[in-house]
Amino acid sequence: MGAVQVLYDYSGLAGLATVAFLTIYTLWSCVYNYYFHPLAKYPGPFLAKISPVYSIYGLFRGRWPFDVHQLHLKYGPVVRTMPSELAFTDPTAWKDIYGHRQGHPQFHKDPIHVGSVQDLPGATTLTMADDANHARQRRTLSHAFSQKALLEQESIIRGYVDLFVQKLTPLARSGAAVNMCDWFNFTTFDIIGDMAFGEPFGCLKDGVFHSWVSLITDTIKAGAYEQATRRMFRTGSFWQRTLVKLIPSDLREKRVRHLQLSQEKCLQRIDEGLRREHRDFLYYILRQNEKGTVSQNEIILNSALFIVAGSETTASLLSGLLMHLLRTPAAHARLTREVRDAFPGPGGAADMQFLALQDLPYMNACIDEALRIFPPVPTGLTRTVPRGGDTVAGEFLPGGTTVSVYSWAATHSPRNWARPDDFLPERWLDGDGDEHSGGADGPSPFARDARDASQAFSLGPRACIGKHLSYLELRLILANLLWHFDVERVPTAPGEVDLWDVEGDLRHVKAFNTWNKPPLMCRLRPAAR
Repeated sequence: MGAVQVLYDYSGLAGLATVAFLTIYTLWSCVYNYYFHPLAKYPGPFLAKISPVYSIYGLFRGRWPFDVHQLHLKYGPVVRTMPSELAFTDPTAWKDIYGHRQGHPQFHKDPIHVGSVQDLPGATTLTMADDANHARQRRTLSHAFSQKALLEQESIIRGYVDLFVQKLTPLARSGAAVNMCDWFNFTTFDIIGDMAFGEPFGCLKDGVFHSWVSLITDTIKAGAYEQATRRMFRTGSFWQRTLVKLIPSDLREKRVRHLQLSQEKCLQRIDEGLRREHRDFLYYILRQNEKGTVSQNEIILNSALFIVAGSETTASLLSGLLMHLLRTPAAHARLTREVRDAFPGPGGAADMQFLALQDLPYMNACIDEALRIFPPVPTGLTRTVPRGGDTVAGEFLPGGTTVSVYSWAATHSPRNWARPDDFLPERWLDGDGDEHSGGADGPSPFARDARDASQAFSLGPRACIGKHLSYLELRLILANLLWHFDVERVPTAPGEVDLWDVEGDLRHVKAFNTWNKPPLMCRLRPAAR
């Protein structure tokens, strides 16, 4: 009995000692992070300086890009968002972090960064590969995104844009309210399904989302949640892996299911090989990969990545662009007039080829402004300062520091833009006689805009490989919508909340790496000819 009592007393003392140790360790970590950490001099909220809890809370709320923007407004162009992380809005930070600087090593993906697709044995995606493997993969994959390939793929994309118009026409004639966010998603998902696997999801044909679509949106959300666990504990550690298991199982399972379906579809398309004369991505990749430069698992993973990256981002940009056009009647009218004047007559839509659409200056300005004011990926792509340290925006930082530019913060910063929260395509026009672009009446009010602060496709050796494909889709879908239809937004009913509240930093919208878009209800009417 006495021995039992001794053991009981000992275990109690051991427990108290453990609690005391953890308490002292936590307090010391907070004191160190706030006063003695190499990043202690940089401004930021108290909680962000001492722990990762501040950023984790923002990630789980889906409001982290907006939180970082508010921090920049309060503290300036460099903000400490976590004990070991800094965020920048200075335009030069884009080149310093993501670009290639002669004499400087590359900044690699930070361990807290989570890829869009779960890895397969011995393989990873283009976006998550190290420098050597990234360069090897990109040499092969880039042939599917070349200018020659895009022009050959245009007919495939036009087929889905024509179906988009065909399906909207009876809705326009009936005067029914239409959620344009859904229809943009239907179109981009069908396009990327055909381009990645040789067949569409059937969203446009059926007018509903394919079940695979929810896998993709939840895969993105699961990635944001996993990043939160990596901010709390070192990536791959016992505690981080334990926290991952607390992510809702349905989200984690959908991430796995997306990869499984991608694998099935990709293997089917690989089996068809070059026998099928269909100019999708795999046609060009397989033709270029005769020497086996890229493994089969790498092809599968990148095809799964293309589905995620090539669908939701383009649909989000189209939704944001249309929303801002409808809130800016002068811009809406000017762009509609430009499109219809460039392709006159009842058969004008047939002439809307990609090369011709490239020459519409106001459309280009509207797209550039949409990329600025509503970037498809509003978050920051985290990188690690290399060993030995390096400079970012003139600041020398120690090796191991996590750094990033949050697109939303950089493109809404008054340090970088005149009237940053206003949709003003004129800021991208150079001396065309418009009252906003300068000329005889004096310098443009946008002369000091830092255009380099808007980098929606990132830059440098890891810039988005699908940038030109995205522009092709954007121009064809937008031009056809405005050529065929008069579009107006269904007004918010009295007492209802405007979910697209641009005056309130989109307070009702969430972003988990990409956007969780609210409905954009519109009415369409067939354009009078």
